[in-house]
This record gives sequence, C-alpha cells and structure tokens, in this order.
Amino acid sequence: MGPDMFFRSIAASLVLTGTSFFGSGAFALEPAAVDAKFNDVTVLTPVSKTGELMPLEKVGMLAFFSPLAAELFAGEWRKRPGNTGEFRVAPLSLTQFEAAFLAEKEKDSDLTKAYVPDPAQIPAVVGLQLQQGVKSQEARTMAQSQPYVFCPDPLVRITQTEAGKSSTVVPCAFTFTSMALLVNRSNQGAKSPTVLKAYSLSEMVQFLTEQSGDDARNLVIASPIAAPAPAPSKPAK
Repeated sequence: MGPDMFFRSIAASLVLTGTSFFGSGAFALEPAAVDAKFNDVTVLTPVSKTGELMPLEKVGMLAFFSPLAAELFAGEWRKRPGNTGEFRVAPLSLTQFEAAFLAEKEKDSDLTKAYVPDPAQIPAVVGLQLQQGVKSQEARTMAQSQPYVFCPDPLVRITQTEAGKSSTVVPCAFTFTSMALLVNRSNQGAKSPTVLKAYSLSEMVQFLTEQSGDDARNLVIASPIAAPAPAPSKPAK
C-alpha cells in the first residue's frame, strides 16, 4: 500500500469506529479532501532515540492531543517495571499518524492505536455531552478515552475579504475556551442563540463525508498543538 492510500484511509479507519450522528446524505468531500482537514491537526507520538515512531509494548501506537496528556502518560509509563530512561515524543499531523499506523499494521495485524485526549478539555466535554443527552457515566468514559472537537451549533461562518477576494471559514477546535469565546460573540444581539457542542473524531469525519454543502468544504479544525516551526534552510555551498 503506497503513501497516498495511507493518507486517504483516515476517513475509513475513523468512521468504522463510530456510529452515525449527522445522518446520511450526498458525499460532500472525497477521502483525500477529508484527510486534508486533518493535515493541520498536530499530535504527539512516542519516538525512539533516533526519532523513529515507536509503538509501545502492550499499548500500541499513541497520539497525544496535548503536551499535558503526554506528560501524564510518561509519568505512569516510567512506573512500570523495565521502563527506564527518557520518554520521547515528536509532533506530526493526525493524517501522518494514521498513515504510519496503517503501515505498521501491515507488519503486525495485532497492533492497536489510541488517541489520548487533553485532560484539560475533559470537564467541558462531559458537560456538553450531558447537555446533548448522553448519560453521565457514558459521557465521562467517552471523554476520558478519546478527544472531542468543539463546534458551534448552528455552525458559525466567518467571511474574510483579502485583495478583493472573499473566503469563508467554518471554525471548530479541540480546545473549549476558543470556541466558547466565539459562541459568546456570536450570541451578542442574535435573535436565536448559538450553543457549543462536542463531537468525537468519528462524528466529525462522518459530517465531512456525508453532508453536502459549503459548510463541510469550509470547515477548519484548529490544531490542539502548535505545529513545529519549519527547519531553517541551509545556505548553499
């Protein structure tokens, strides 16, 4: 399986893990376009001393959605017998993580993966899930086991004009605070209130693949972790 197929597989691998929330409809985006939505979502994953991606024994491949999530896991990891030395992580896009996982899965069919959410977002996810009708225990379990994306409902469309050209962005994010501020601004003087909701990655992928219209095409998911700065170019000799 080539690299292009890896990158096109994130939609399928995520959708298969979830249940339909948004309903069915015409395909809005091709799989490659869905993948592109996650190219700018940066996560952290364990690596070896040489920087190679490293599945952990009895754990599999991990994607941390915040430095805090990685730090807390590293603390527990060091307590296990035989785990010594530095726990290293490196940033990469969620799409690249999926591609790497599928590549390793071809070598080891038993390999598993896990997304480790930012602990700081869990209380907000639980609260919003309760408002969305999820039972308390289920909301807590799900919030602790996977990351969620915060989106306004109805979606907020931000149109910008630059050099005579206008573009529209539909923002969502992995961090509660930024979206809560956006919702508060949207509600100033609004006739009908906008609320904030929390969606799993599977639900986000299903929205992108099943809903037709500009909202899916214009949706932008802010990264939970700042992307690494590009390496400075070396002067030509």
